[in-house]
Amino acid sequence: MLDLMSQRWEGRSLLAQLPSDVRECLVSRARTRIFPRGATICLQGESARALKIVTRGWVKLYRISETGQEALLETLCAGQSFDEIASLMGGECPSSAETLCECEIMFIDLATACSCKNAVAEITKAVMAAASDHMLDMMDQIEALKSRSGVERLSEYLVALSEDTDGTHEFMLPYDKVVLAAKLGMKPESLSRAFARLKSVGVKSELKRVVIQDVTKLKSMLTENALS
Repeated sequence: MLDLMSQRWEGRSLLAQLPSDVRECLVSRARTRIFPRGATICLQGESARALKIVTRGWVKLYRISETGQEALLETLCAGQSFDEIASLMGGECPSSAETLCECEIMFIDLATACSCKNAVAEITKAVMAAASDHMLDMMDQIEALKSRSGVERLSEYLVALSEDTDGTHEFMLPYDKVVLAAKLGMKPESLSRAFARLKSVGVKSELKRVVIQDVTKLKSMLTENALS
């Protein structure tokens, strides 16, 4: 059973950073829970209690300002984790987490002693690596907001979802456009205008369905804008 668990997490973010014995020990003590769409996993400011790992579905992390405005920080998919530092240090959740679809979440209590050799050091190293990845992702987002237009940010997102395709590509957005707009730092109406402008390069969108007639052309537009 543990061998199957180890294979399941091969290549996944935080758990993949751990030696197999430590990973298997933590996973064997973990608990999983299925949440419906729109469910709250944790709230900003409450005790972190455990490290959370998305094992299925999509989760959004957000913070609420003093004026009650919601700021979306990140969207996480299967294999990604959150509350790493807070759970390791016994602190508070730095953000709230809500499911964007039916999700399965794994909870790992890092305060529970693991008897494996060098377990504490290995867990700490993995947590710091995951936290560093979050910081780099946030820096990329800030750079995009400051240096690229809404159309460019949307184009980059669509190209990333197109994987290595060069021709026509059709796919479904992983979540609705209100969430996508927040992720890209735009208002929903601005996102609609950005999609409209991309029609000239062969991008069509209806609800969550997107068709890119020529991914290479979209990539070329991004390159030209970057050089101009």
